[in-house]
Amino acid sequence: MHSESTRLSIAVLRAVLAGETYDAVAASHSLTRTAIEHRVKRLAKLLQRQVGIEGFNPEATGYVHKLRAHKEEVEAALVRFEAGDLRPPVQPQVLSDKDVWTMIRRAGLRSPTPLRDMALIHIVLATGARPLEVARLEIGDYLSPDGSVRSCAEMRAAVSVNRKPRPLFFRSSAAIRAIDAYLDYRLAQQGTAPQLGEPYRGFDPSARLFLNDAGQPYVVHRLDAEGRPRYLCRQMLDTYRKIFKRINMHGLSAVTLRRTVAFRLDARGADEEQIGLILGITEKQAVRELLPPRPDMGELMTDLYPDAGITAIAFPCIDLADRVTG
Repeated sequence: MHSESTRLSIAVLRAVLAGETYDAVAASHSLTRTAIEHRVKRLAKLLQRQVGIEGFNPEATGYVHKLRAHKEEVEAALVRFEAGDLRPPVQPQVLSDKDVWTMIRRAGLRSPTPLRDMALIHIVLATGARPLEVARLEIGDYLSPDGSVRSCAEMRAAVSVNRKPRPLFFRSSAAIRAIDAYLDYRLAQQGTAPQLGEPYRGFDPSARLFLNDAGQPYVVHRLDAEGRPRYLCRQMLDTYRKIFKRINMHGLSAVTLRRTVAFRLDARGADEEQIGLILGITEKQAVRELLPPRPDMGELMTDLYPDAGITAIAFPCIDLADRVTG
């Protein structure tokens, strides 16, 4: 028997498939448009994972016309889902210490731009940022005017996917070393070197923190979906795709890195609201979907994080990254 919330999501998805707009469905259920969109996306992904939707990519659920183009397949999956005809559960992938060490080592050995690509992996593990957010980050989000690293910064609304500011922590020594090495390389490519006391180490604070293969800022595209702006950085998604392909670890993606962040936070005692704050996720159900079912982790996490406390909750992978790469 499905919960009331799940039944509501099913009704919402069917209404959207029938041609109603997010705004119309939101009005009929006294919810916000964003809440309706989130329900549609989560349920479509759940259907793909638990039942399967032939020919449909659940990552494209933001584009309603693609969802409706597979209306028959989605409807068939809904029927099976409601009847309980589900695939055997597959535990979501979470990276171990060894996985992280292997991933970063292979990225350094196999990439044509190793310093940048290792930094791109580290920044997701260190902050939980999405690829689009990584593409938008600027030098001034990472460095203070005096050139020091902003250990406690802010993911600005202009950077955040949900357009809401949230904490941005640069406290991992491994991540800082990786990003600093990449920035030093950038300066060397320009024929300069970091100067002590020079503002922002000689960078323009509004310059992007990461550049694409051509040495240019990553291009962020604005797409209008049902009259609302949507943003996409295909170049950054392609960069991560190539990194993970070269690493050659099954199932590895930016979502895997973010899930690992969520799992580590959860294992250290953070609640769903805290995890959502760090990852930029507003709904608790979306946070739960990142967390794999697990046994009691108390003894294991005591070994991994002997001094775990509330001050560590904001930054789950510091110890992990430092331990395996330092």
